[in-house]
Amino acid sequence: MKTILLGAVLAAIAQNACARDYPYEIAPGLPAVVSIADLPRQQLSVRAGKGPRQALADFGGDEEVDQFQDVDVDHDGYRDFVVGQSGGSGQVHARIFLYRPGEGGFRELRHPGSAASPCRGFVNPVFDPARPAFAVACRYAADNFGFEEYTVCSDGTARATSWSRRSGEDETPLPLPPRPGARYSGASPSNRTASPC
Repeated sequence: MKTILLGAVLAAIAQNACARDYPYEIAPGLPAVVSIADLPRQQLSVRAGKGPRQALADFGGDEEVDQFQDVDVDHDGYRDFVVGQSGGSGQVHARIFLYRPGEGGFRELRHPGSAASPCRGFVNPVFDPARPAFAVACRYAADNFGFEEYTVCSDGTARATSWSRRSGEDETPLPLPPRPGARYSGASPSNRTASPC
């Protein structure tokens, strides 16, 4: 019995020792702690204020979550957060979590079409300091790049506003993902542009 109890205590200590915590302030007087536990897989959770811990996501693969940034992505006055995996390279594969004050918690900002997008996800996001928008960029090879631009809507979704791919000096616009009820301008899918939100 003592052996089982000691084993359980050591397992709990080991799990807490492997967790990484990132404290930040969502808003003045509203602290948050983002935690990433490594055992048995990377699990992301957050506690806002004195509320309960909210489980948000699991990260697969063997790349460590090694990036953290707090930023007001949707410009609603509450700081959101971004975590990412770089694998030791310059390309950070990021996941974005928005604080939703009406829900009292966080929700992941989903990529609207990762299978068809140039970067296949939010890679190296750069957030606009003046409006709810951001851009991503990725590199396929020495002279091949992908570029994506997004607007963040008040409903907590991302809308692609521009996708393109550059090879050498040639840049090609790519079709944007369709979305229900969207109104497009442009004659063909390859050059249409979506109205934001």
